[in-house]
Parts: sequence; structure tokens; C-alpha cells
Amino acid sequence: MKVDWKTLSRIFLVFVLFRLVLGVWMWGVRRVSPVDPASISLEMYKGVVREISPWLVPWQRWDTPQYQAIAERGYTAFDTALFTPPLYPLLMHLVAPLFDGNTLLAGLVISGIAGLLCLVIVESMVRFELDDQSDSMRTVLYMISFPTAIFFFAAYTESLFLLAVVASLFAARRAKWVRAGIWGAVAALTRAPGFLLCLPLTYAAWSAWKGGDRKGWLGIAITRMGALMFPVYVWFGLHQPPTAILAAVGRGGQLTFPGWNIVEAILHILRGQFVAENLIELTFTLLFTFLTILIWKRLPRLYAIYAITFMALFLTRLGSPQPLVSMARYVLEIFPAFLIFAIWGRKPWVNRLILYISWLGLLFFSAQFAIWGWVG
Repeated sequence: MKVDWKTLSRIFLVFVLFRLVLGVWMWGVRRVSPVDPASISLEMYKGVVREISPWLVPWQRWDTPQYQAIAERGYTAFDTALFTPPLYPLLMHLVAPLFDGNTLLAGLVISGIAGLLCLVIVESMVRFELDDQSDSMRTVLYMISFPTAIFFFAAYTESLFLLAVVASLFAARRAKWVRAGIWGAVAALTRAPGFLLCLPLTYAAWSAWKGGDRKGWLGIAITRMGALMFPVYVWFGLHQPPTAILAAVGRGGQLTFPGWNIVEAILHILRGQFVAENLIELTFTLLFTFLTILIWKRLPRLYAIYAITFMALFLTRLGSPQPLVSMARYVLEIFPAFLIFAIWGRKPWVNRLILYISWLGLLFFSAQFAIWGWVG
């Protein structure tokens, strides 16, 4: 596909603008916040040095110190460190020397680059699927405006994982099987559920097989090899059973019948427990469940299978004390939903409505993140 430098520059400028605005906004929120950093338990930092730079302090929140700890001290850093595969902390470890050993700054740079590349590939993918550059740019704008799009910039695995997923599926759509498999392996080495990419890739390979292309198995095989690398390392490198990964991933939650977490969230709201938090998470969950149905009806089946696979995973996770904990962040991974938004946004008033609501949500969630709120 021919490189459109004008489009690339527009995406870059939008990305940088959002990064600057969020940085200043979160710095300002911290300046007026009543939260005393000293009141935050040292346990939250997992032995990582607290940041003192006012521009970096708001970004050292929740999972970020955990990634830092693994990057600095390996999987012995804390008891549940095996919750994440090694790629993201490893990249932080490798990049940190460029920033005087600061793993937080390294993580922010890695996430920023991955997030930018992800949006570039999303734009190309939407242009390929919908054959409309206006739709592709709206998709990019909706993704970076999404209320939890802060995780495109934060030192979290979201942006790297999304980059790998989008690149893998887009490659599969064009029968670039080795490329699809390599990116699938990157996804599996970034987030534990990344191995589930094998399901949509299997569908893509089966569809190609019916058309005479017998090479689709390469993508599946490479992705599976990537998914096996972490358990093998845990077994032979760390001398722990691979089941230790499942125990760490299940921290703070448990598996349940799909959709039961929705029922529990409604019951919590009716009982007056964490009403605002549960109501927000429930809204995101129901919206993206509905959007997954529309993805099945309106987009290529590959994206629908991906969306159904990951929504099913999210709906089997029962958090505590919030049954749908972090769902507002997780649904960012259901990227085909933003193509549905882009189609809706062809109407100017709908476009404005989506953007205004998204921007308000983004300011709210980023402010919550900056002050150790429940977001994250």
C-alpha cells in the first residue's frame, strides 16, 4: 500500500497534540489534587523509586510500577510478577539506559511509539476495508479520543498489544501469513491473552485454504510458538510450573460464567456499592457488547471473530470489589468497534456527539489516573 505522507503527518500531529494536552492536564490536576503522594502505600510501588518530576509523577500509577519493577529486578520483583509476559518489561529494561536508567520514561516512550504506529496501521486498515479516507481518519480520531485512550500513552502494555493485534489481523486480511504470525507472537509475548489471536487467525487460514492458499498455517504456527515461549521460560528458566502464570494472571479476580460479572455489577449498583464506578464500567461493557453484534453484521468476519473472542474473555472475568473492574480500559482492545463509530460518524451531528462525549470522558479518566483514582 502506497505511503501517504500527508496522512501520516496528520496522524503524527494529532497524536502529539493529544499527548501534550493530556500531559499538561494531568500535571494541572496533580497540582490542585488533595491527594498526598506520601499517603500512597509503598507496596503500590513494588520497590520502585517514586518519581519526583512533576511531569512524570502523574504517570507512575497502578500497573506501571509493576512493569518498572519487573524491568529493573526481573520476575523475582514481587509475588505476582508473572501476570505479564516479558516483552514489554524487557523493552523497558533495554531502553532505560537511554534515559539514565529511568524505566518509567522508557515505558512512556515505548508506549507512545507503539500507540502512534498502531494508529497509522489502523488508518491503513480502515482505508483498505471501507475504501474511504474520511472514515479512516475518523477512526483514528475516535480511538485517540476514547475516554481510556490515556493508555495509548501510559507505561502500560495496551498500545504495544493493540499494535501487534491490528498488524497481525491486517496482515492476515492480505494473506501476509508470516507477518501475521510474527505480530501474533508479539501480542502473545505482550499480554497473556494474546494467544487467543490463534482463533481469528485460524478462521483466516481456513478461509484462505478454501480459496487455494495453503500457507495460512504459518501465521498460526508462529503465533503459537510465541505464546509458548513464556511458559517454557517460566518452566525451565525460572523453575516454576507454567500454572504459576495462571495464578498470577488471576490476581484480584476469578473466572465465572460469561456475563455473570454484568449481573454482579447490576446487583452491586442496586445495593449502593461503588455505584458510580460500577455504573461506568457497566455502560462500557453493554455498549461494546452491542457493538460486537454490529461488528459481526457489518464488518469482515475476521474482525468479528476477534471481537467476540476477546469480549467473551472479558465477560468471564469477575473482579472484586468491582465485578467489571477495568472494563473501560479493556474494551479499547475491541478496535473494530471504532470502525462502526466511523460509519456512524458520517453524519456531522453524530460525529460531534461522539467526539464531545469522548473528550469529556478522556479528561475525566486521565484526571482519575493522575490522582490514583479507580481508573487503571
